[in-house]
Amino acid sequence: MIVRLNLAKMKQIVGSISEFEFKAKTLELHLEREGIDSVGPVRVKGQIENIGDRIFVANGQIELEATELCARCLEETKVRLKINFSFKFSDAILESEDEDIILFNGNVIDLYPQVINEIILNWPSQILCKTDCRGLCPNCGANMNITVCRCKSDNIDPRLAALKQLMKSE
Repeated sequence: MIVRLNLAKMKQIVGSISEFEFKAKTLELHLEREGIDSVGPVRVKGQIENIGDRIFVANGQIELEATELCARCLEETKVRLKINFSFKFSDAILESEDEDIILFNGNVIDLYPQVINEIILNWPSQILCKTDCRGLCPNCGANMNITVCRCKSDNIDPRLAALKQLMKSE
């Protein structure tokens, strides 16, 4: 996915604004922890503004879809994300205390690294097929959303066995 903005004309006019939109069928992420290699389709749209003092602000939204396994039942689940972003860029080293300014050289800004970072930072820690997913039976592995297994459910953590005895005495 090429996400580059040419600012040659914008550099000359403070207050100038330019719209942008990029689309890709797939985007390589390689998130080993989540087990995700790619996502897609991906759409990045927004606008960039020259706010003066050689600073450019890009605001917009990343929309994407991916297929991942549910964290509880391991069924394939579609994930749709909408991520808002705001980036500040400058082609000069500034003495400002704003550490969020991203430096660039020349007339072109490459948004690709920032788009990838935003996707990674905003990726949900747990994907569920539905909020009330019942998951898999810990004994037989049956999908509890589809079937009811006949496993005994009185397997108690040995550290909590004393609590079971208290419940019986009452």
